[in-house]
Amino acid sequence: MRINYFLSIIALFTLTLAGCSKSDDNVNPSTTTASADLLARTWVFNDISIQTDAKKYQLPSTLPTGQGMLGDDNVVTFKKDGTYSYLDNKATVTGKWTLTDKTLVMVDADQSTSTWTVNTLSATDLKLGSITVNLQKGTNLNDSKVYSKEEASVGGAGLLLLATLDKSYGGTIDFSKEPEPKTVQFLVNGKAK
Repeated sequence: MRINYFLSIIALFTLTLAGCSKSDDNVNPSTTTASADLLARTWVFNDISIQTDAKKYQLPSTLPTGQGMLGDDNVVTFKKDGTYSYLDNKATVTGKWTLTDKTLVMVDADQSTSTWTVNTLSATDLKLGSITVNLQKGTNLNDSKVYSKEEASVGGAGLLLLATLDKSYGGTIDFSKEPEPKTVQFLVNGKAK
């Protein structure tokens, strides 16, 4: 799994299944300028969940090790010119974005692509869902004949972050009593800065 791609996923904490709220400023994302204008601002992502086929797991802001889950990379700025940026260890990371209907596609400078479904987009709230990865499609996430780079990254990062919640690693969930995930998806919620 490539670190830059993982950080991109973390930057978009990325990851709650929620419909649009009932406030008047919500829109259904589309190819309209209004949707792009709503997205074009700075977003702070502090809420991440991992949705499996059976359950949604909220990730804590602090890992069992005491380390913060989110660093400086949880603030993403989308610009009207179709570029985005965020900080990673105080270094600026940039890329390009497109929004078509409810699909946000982000491409890093190294051409790593991440695809997100826009569940909510308003002047104050942005809720995204990553691709859903079928973990039963193959036996190894690194098998490029079965999984795309994006699927391998989302699947690997999702399983790694779920492991941080396990009691055997200092977390609060006994995964020996939880259903084995068949799919994983990141759900992230952001607030406009």
